[in-house]
Amino acid sequence: MADHLMATLDAWGVQVHEDDAASKINGTAGNVIAKIPATNSAHTSPLLLLAHMDTVRSTAGIEAVIDQDGVIRSDGRTILGADNRAGMALILHVLEHIRHNKLSHRPLEIVFSAAEELGMLGAVALDVHQLTAREAYVFDCSAGPGSYVAETPTAMDFKLIFKGRAAHSAVSPEKGINALTMALSVINRFPVGRLNQNTVTNIGTIHGGSADNVVPDQVSITGEFRSFQMQEIEAIRAGLERHCEQACEHSGGACERSFQIGFMGFRLTEELPVIQRLHKVYEALGLQPNPMVYSGGSDANALYAHGIHTVNLGIGASNAHSTEENISLRDMETGAEILMRLIQAE
Repeated sequence: MADHLMATLDAWGVQVHEDDAASKINGTAGNVIAKIPATNSAHTSPLLLLAHMDTVRSTAGIEAVIDQDGVIRSDGRTILGADNRAGMALILHVLEHIRHNKLSHRPLEIVFSAAEELGMLGAVALDVHQLTAREAYVFDCSAGPGSYVAETPTAMDFKLIFKGRAAHSAVSPEKGINALTMALSVINRFPVGRLNQNTVTNIGTIHGGSADNVVPDQVSITGEFRSFQMQEIEAIRAGLERHCEQACEHSGGACERSFQIGFMGFRLTEELPVIQRLHKVYEALGLQPNPMVYSGGSDANALYAHGIHTVNLGIGASNAHSTEENISLRDMETGAEILMRLIQAE
């Protein structure tokens, strides 16, 4: 996909390159970055547009069909890949349109990111110093045109490695320190699920042990917690730290703990120019602006963490990550019109 984009943009005379993100994320492609100067010297403020190249499952052998209602689907053997190639298609269509018709537009910076589905890896690895835009629009929200993500939580990932002492569980269990018992002590004291309207927690994996007759000497658990309130993130982390310390004191074992921000949350207010501009475009097209509170993350979170005010726009793709994935031609046309107006507005 990166090779296709590079060749297409280069044939259009667009300045384009692939960055070194692949080496940072152990991937096969980096982010594709393009820059298009303004057609009018009055347009001085650059705008960043982004969509991600990867799909959650393979689209090899895809056959796209358009049904009688004007809805694009796969033939059922693969996913459609509208997440997020519908976003890519919108950007490419508009770039081709302005090039062919020599239309006026703002300076544009384009990023087609890698490995978003694996945790925004490409966007996190992106060297934002290559970019000058301080405002961005991402085309990766499954809600319909008119909707956009206005608020997301912060997510924190954790890994706990409990270390005990191995021993024969029948001959000399007294000599062992059961790492699994330590892990269970923490798990039983860590509430999971939706804790309140702001916060959710989860334990996702547990690994360890070697045999039924051996006291397990090492067990690891991983999970995450998300909240719209940073103080709750900090409180949950502190609680996990405390539970681990108490489990170690009780058993005589040890626990290695690591915590890492998965993505930083943000809140976009209507006073921001990037939102005011979007609202004007929506209203001009007869769309009711619909700011959404969304518990997931996207490349928008990675950009916002670098101080780039980024809005993730609804493009209308439905049933993402499944073979029932689809998007209507009408929503694609509306999305293209929204984007066309955004790149022309100052």
